[in-house]
Amino acid sequence: MFRKIWKSISSVYLLYELNTCIYMLDPWEKRFVNAFIFAILGLLIFSSYTFLPDYTRKLVNAFLPTHSALTDFDMDQQRSMEFNIH
Repeated sequence: MFRKIWKSISSVYLLYELNTCIYMLDPWEKRFVNAFIFAILGLLIFSSYTFLPDYTRKLVNAFLPTHSALTDFDMDQQRSMEFNIH
């Protein structure tokens, strides 16, 4: 089972290398490019969660079949309690 999972992860990584054309780079260049890509991806996720929380929540709910424990009404009520808005 572990071998099958490892093989599928390796094939996905190979496709990633082929699509981004980093298969022809040296190992240190691959690490640099991968770190840059993942840093940009991490900053994009962080900034969208921080500055666009409603949009991010709707986007996550669109792709996940289950709804979160807090509904939109509960989230609005919780926000109003945080800012003491009545």
